[in-house]
Amino acid sequence: MPTGHQFDKTGRLPPEDVGAVRNEVPSTAALSPSQRRRKSVIVVLAAIAVVAVSVVISSRRHPPRESNAVRLSLGLPPGITLHRNWHPFEYMALSPDGEMLAFAASDASGQSSLWFRELSSSEPRKMEQTEGALFPFWSPDSRFIGFWASGKLQKIGRSGGTPEVIFSVAEVAQGTWGPDGTILFARTVNSPIFRVSRDGAKATPVTSLLPGQVSQMWVQFLPDGKQFIYLARTSLTADDPHAKVYAQRLDGDAPTEIVTTPHRPVVADEYLLFIQQQNLYAQRMEWNSLRRIGEPLLVARNVAASPAYLGSSEFAASQNGVLIYGTAEGFPVYQLRWYARDGATVGGVDPVVDYQQFTLSPDGKHLALNSFQQHATGSLWLIDIGTNTTTPLTVDPHAQSDPVWSPDSRYVAFNLMPNGGSDPPFLVAKIEVGKQQLEPIYGDNGTHWVEDWSPDGKFLLTHDTRTLSVLPLTGDRRPQPVYSSSSLKDEFHLSPDGRLIAYDELRDGRWDVFVASFPAFEDIKQVSPAGGAQPRWRGDGRELFYISNDGEMISVTLERGSLVKIGAPRKLFDTGLVPDATVNQYAVTPDGLKFLVLQPRKGYLESYSVILNWPATLKTSQN
Repeated sequence: MPTGHQFDKTGRLPPEDVGAVRNEVPSTAALSPSQRRRKSVIVVLAAIAVVAVSVVISSRRHPPRESNAVRLSLGLPPGITLHRNWHPFEYMALSPDGEMLAFAASDASGQSSLWFRELSSSEPRKMEQTEGALFPFWSPDSRFIGFWASGKLQKIGRSGGTPEVIFSVAEVAQGTWGPDGTILFARTVNSPIFRVSRDGAKATPVTSLLPGQVSQMWVQFLPDGKQFIYLARTSLTADDPHAKVYAQRLDGDAPTEIVTTPHRPVVADEYLLFIQQQNLYAQRMEWNSLRRIGEPLLVARNVAASPAYLGSSEFAASQNGVLIYGTAEGFPVYQLRWYARDGATVGGVDPVVDYQQFTLSPDGKHLALNSFQQHATGSLWLIDIGTNTTTPLTVDPHAQSDPVWSPDSRYVAFNLMPNGGSDPPFLVAKIEVGKQQLEPIYGDNGTHWVEDWSPDGKFLLTHDTRTLSVLPLTGDRRPQPVYSSSSLKDEFHLSPDGRLIAYDELRDGRWDVFVASFPAFEDIKQVSPAGGAQPRWRGDGRELFYISNDGEMISVTLERGSLVKIGAPRKLFDTGLVPDATVNQYAVTPDGLKFLVLQPRKGYLESYSVILNWPATLKTSQN
C-alpha cells in the first residue's frame, strides 16, 4: 500500500490522492447487499485507517508544529450503512497511543466479535475467543483491551491470545482502566458505578445514584488514576436538561459537576470532549483541582449524536491528538416502511424521531411506540395506521419504554422510570388507549422489562437479565418466576394460544431464535439454523418470522402435535437491516401478509472525519 499522501495548504487531499485513498479501500461492488451490510463496519474502519496511517506514522517521526492539524473527509461506499444499535461509536475505542482502533463487529456468519485495526496495517484483524464482545476499553499503556461479553468483563492482549476474566457481571457493562490496574464499570440504568477488587472476587460501589438520577454511564478515568468522570442522566428521553458530567475521587468524595450535556463525554489528555446541540467542544481542564481553564472551544459542527436513552455521541479520541467522528444533520430519524411478502414496498408511516421500540396492535389498526423526541411531553406515542396520524399515548414526562398491547387492543402496558428519591425506580404500568391515565401495576427496586401480554389477558411476561416471570394483573400482582437461565435471552413472545413461547438467546456470541413449550420450557427447538433475532407470530400461530443475521426476513412453519415440528426456513425478502436482538426493528400484520420495517434515515451518519493533532484547531479558532 502507499506509504503517504500529499496534503494541500488547507489540510485536504488533492483530488487524485482522494481517489487513490478510495481505491485502497476493499471493493464492495462484487458483494451481495447482505455481504455489503456485514462488511460495512470493517470497510469503513479500513478506509479511516488507510487515510490516517501515513500521517500518523509521519507525525511520530516528525512531531507536528502546534499550528499543524490535518482534516480528512471520508464517505461510505454506495449502498453501505454502518450501524450497531444505530450508535457505532459506543462500540469503538481508539488506543491511548493512537495506533490501534478496537471495535465490535460481525463477520459474514453473523457472529459478533472484537476486531482490531492497526493504523499501520491495511487489514482489520478479528480477535478469536471474543464472541459477543461489546464496549471495548483500553489499558492506559495500550497493551490490553477490556470488553464485556457473555456476562463477564474480560481482557485480551492487543496481539491476541486467550481472554482473561476481570469480573462476572450479568448485565451489559461499560468499563474503564486506571493507570494502577484498577477497573471501574457502569451498568446502563438504575445502577451506581462499581470498582472491581484486585482479585476479581467482588465489586464495590464507588458512587451513589442521587435523587432523580436514572443512569450513571460512560465512566472514564482521569489521567491521575485517582479520579474519574461519568455521565449522570435524570431521564432516558431526549429532553433531559439536568443531565451532567461529574467527576469524583475513588476515595468516595462528593461528585463535582463539570459540564451540562446529555451525551457521552471523552477525556483526551488535558481536555474534556463533549457535545452540545451537535457541536463538539473541548474544555481544557486542570484535572487535579477539577478547574476549568477558559471557555469551551469548538472542535467540529454537526457531530452525530442522540440525546436519548444513554446519550450517544459518535466520536472517539486518543490521548495524543487523533480524533474520529461521524457527521450528521439533525437527530436520527427513522422511517417505517410497509413491505409485502415478496419485498415490494406497499406504503409507509410518517416518521416521528428516534424510534426505539414499536409494536402493532393485534387488530392491526394502531402502532404504539416509544420515541425519544426532543421536547416531547411523553415518550409513548400512538399512530393510527388508517389515517397516518400521530398522537401522544401518555402525557407523563418520565421515561417510558417497551410498549406491549393487550389482546383486545384496548390497553398498552409498558415500563416507567419515575424521577424522585422515594419513588420506585422501575415500574410496570398500563394505560387505556385514549384515556391518558396511567395505572401502575408493579414496582420495586428490581428491573422487570415488559415482554408480552398473555392471549387470555390475565398476565404480563416480564424479565430481568436472567429470569422470566409471569406478572398477574389481578390479586397481589407480584412477579412469579417461571424460567431462569445462565445465558442471555430476550424478545419473549407467546404464541396466540399461549402454549408456546418464542425468544432470542445469545450462545457463543451469536443470537438465535428458539421455541419452547410454555410455561414448562420443555421441548426446546432452535428455529434459526445460522443466527437470527426478533421472532414474531402470525395470528393463527402456524407461522413464525424472524430476521436472519444477513438481514433476510425469514418464514418458518410450525406443525403442532404432541411435539412441535419446525419447518425449513424460507427467505421472504431482504430487509436491509443488521438485526439487533435488543430493539424492535419490524412488526407483522396478524395475517402475515405485510411487514412494517424500521429503516434508518438515508444520509444519517454516512460521513466520517478524522482530525490529526486536533488540539491545534483550537489555537486556530482563537486567532
